[in-house]
Amino acid sequence: MSTISVDEGRCILCEACVDTCPAHIFFIQNDTVQTHDQDYCIACGHCVAICPEDAVIHSGLDAAQFIPAPQTSVAPDVLIDLLRSRRSCRSWLDREVPKEALDRLIDTARYAPTGHNAQNVSFIVVRQKETIRELSGLAAEFYGNLADMVEKAPEGFPPTVRDMVHSFRLNYEFFKAGKDRIFRGAPVVCLTHAPAENPSSIDNCLYAAFHIVLTAHSMGLGSCINRYFISAAEYVPAIGQALGLPEGNKLYGCVALGWPAYRFVKLPARNEPSVTFI
Repeated sequence: MSTISVDEGRCILCEACVDTCPAHIFFIQNDTVQTHDQDYCIACGHCVAICPEDAVIHSGLDAAQFIPAPQTSVAPDVLIDLLRSRRSCRSWLDREVPKEALDRLIDTARYAPTGHNAQNVSFIVVRQKETIRELSGLAAEFYGNLADMVEKAPEGFPPTVRDMVHSFRLNYEFFKAGKDRIFRGAPVVCLTHAPAENPSSIDNCLYAAFHIVLTAHSMGLGSCINRYFISAAEYVPAIGQALGLPEGNKLYGCVALGWPAYRFVKLPARNEPSVTFI
């Protein structure tokens, strides 16, 4: 079991660890910082990271990994421009994405938040063209069968599914013609997965996926979040088998990646937000 202690010689009683610990392990008593209920620590590292005097000692965390936090912030306008300018990419250059770039994306994604600090997100990065084609074909066949089912008995499906029959059919027709409408020919497909039993897994995986999307955008890479493939994977066991998905884990996030063939020169219009302030 990990142990947590506070070096009284270093501690300046700023109470930052007391206020920021999500498990309420730290408390002040007799003008010193004390700890209790250490079994409930989630190893988030906040206590170590926030202490200005390195007074908190956590045996379960590697102190060497706690590097100095950046003291500069991104200008709001710069960040807003980055967020607003990100677009889904569906046309790619025939250009390899270096493994170093992919490593950097994954390394950034591991810092995405996870519920209760589970850090339970795993990644599958598919770079082999034949594997991407295989996965695309499995998903396209699923949508071809789904289109048949909806057309034969539309009353058994919600309107949102009935309205997408044309798109489902296109997925299969493109596949039969030797084209890829699932990943649109992307050279890389990055997937996030986690244990299905954890109710936070879907959020954890999607946060990690969007860290990848935004970091990719900052690096000049294009990306496209792909729910088509994730939905198909729920019903096609062969997809999980082809990916070597661990038993008990479920795919939640899918991002196609590559160098964009085109650059957008304008920001598209968006609906005004529907918001209620209470």
